[in-house]
Amino acid sequence: MDGFLLFVLFAAVLLLAAYLLWRYWADLTVATPEEERFEERIAALNERQAHRYSDEELAAPVTEEDAWRTMVERGRRAARRERSTGDLMRRRARKRLAEQTPRLLPERRITTSSTDEE
Repeated sequence: MDGFLLFVLFAAVLLLAAYLLWRYWADLTVATPEEERFEERIAALNERQAHRYSDEELAAPVTEEDAWRTMVERGRRAARRERSTGDLMRRRARKRLAEQTPRLLPERRITTSSTDEE
């Protein structure tokens, strides 16, 4: 009889430990709706990044000449964008200045003090 009670006690402790571990794991794995939306956004971003290049582009190693050409093209695009933006800003500023009416200072009355009159 003592062996049977010891077995039942051991089984109960084992079941309790399993239940507590299950509850702990369930609490860790439950995600809030915000966390789920965040995970979905990250997965979509990863998906877009994964399909940015074709398989042929990924499989073919880039030569130094291709890398140099790409770098030069990107530099030209950036310089062109900067130059066009600067030109546009200058043209807008000139147009704005031309459209403005000249600002005149308000008329000031010159007052003479009584000491000046004497």
